Amino acid sequence: MEISTNVSKIKYAIRDILISAKEVEKTGKKLYYFNIGDPDKYDFDTPQFLKDALVEAITVDKANYYSESMGDSELRTEIVNRQKRLWGTELNPEKILVTAGVSEAISIISGSMAPGTEVLVPSPVYPSYLSYFTFHDICGIEYNTQESLDWQPDIDDIRNKITPKTQALLIINPNNPTGAVYPPKSVKAITDIAGEYNLLVISDEIYDLLTYEGGYKSTASLTDVPVLELNGISKTLLSPGWRLGWANLRDEDEKYSHLWEAMNKQSRIRLCANSPIQKAVAKVLNNDMNFLIEVNRKLKERATYFAKRINEMEGLSARIPQGAFYSFPRIDLPIDDTEFVLKVLKETGVVFVFGSGFGALGKQHFRSVVLPEIKVMEEALNHFELFMKNLNLSVK
Repeated sequence: MEISTNVSKIKYAIRDILISAKEVEKTGKKLYYFNIGDPDKYDFDTPQFLKDALVEAITVDKANYYSESMGDSELRTEIVNRQKRLWGTELNPEKILVTAGVSEAISIISGSMAPGTEVLVPSPVYPSYLSYFTFHDICGIEYNTQESLDWQPDIDDIRNKITPKTQALLIINPNNPTGAVYPPKSVKAITDIAGEYNLLVISDEIYDLLTYEGGYKSTASLTDVPVLELNGISKTLLSPGWRLGWANLRDEDEKYSHLWEAMNKQSRIRLCANSPIQKAVAKVLNNDMNFLIEVNRKLKERATYFAKRINEMEGLSARIPQGAFYSFPRIDLPIDDTEFVLKVLKETGVVFVFGSGFGALGKQHFRSVVLPEIKVMEEALNHFELFMKNLNLSVK
């Protein structure tokens, strides 16, 4: 059987590194996994109220049936209520599509666009976007973010990258992989450009409640231009394995009704997202989320500690993250970032992700999660620091 040539173009650095990691692990070396943003792999746990809701959904509600392809109507109503409560935005439950995580939403959006469409994406960028775009023959055009300004978007570069083929503009805020949080002023400037050029804003907000100093606002709350927001429970409800996300379109003038119908047509092919989990999430989505105060406290402490340790190592530098789970240090050494990460893995057992997997501006960087406990992070970084001292490469 012949295989689609587009499959060979797909890359996903975050999990691709695990192939090498498993080979190293076979040698008996202890590994420290700093590669994947899964809080449940560390000392975080899915809230008990969500677990209880799932048991109730299965045993009491007996929600073991197919849901509507768009998603359970009760859940879509609760998503409307969530966005209104948190950000003051008014949504239509008929413009919400429940998906198996944000990743499926990205796939459905990509599959709905015509081949050759250009979408502006931040660089560095979460690699699923580039892979899904490539698979569907969509052109992901990278716009710059500015490392010296804590990875804030370069507004002028966004404008300069727009061509007659540009149809949409992606914002990832809070950001993966950099940990940046864009202030409302910057987001408004980006959406103003989108409005000027008649572009759809795609706003990935999966980390919306994971910010260390506040200052975040949902994109749709800051503009009147059409916004397709992506969100879910993986990060803020500490349940990535549950695979429950959604896309919601705020499009008052129905400019993108054709896109929305194309997305819904695709959703009907795959039937529906997981019904028991939809029912469970509907019960608790608007619960008190005070548990996130402690989550964000831990993340800030760990992110600060990680950046401090990295900045003490010659040849490396890191900005202090403002949200999400990640740090994206720079490698100022004459070594390719992929070679560097593989060398670190083999000699120390610390699993990072090579930055070139996150687009053009990811080169000469690596991504690390800041999820491990300080004592685990300290042990891993002690090995890493010794490695750096023995690396014997001159700083650029």
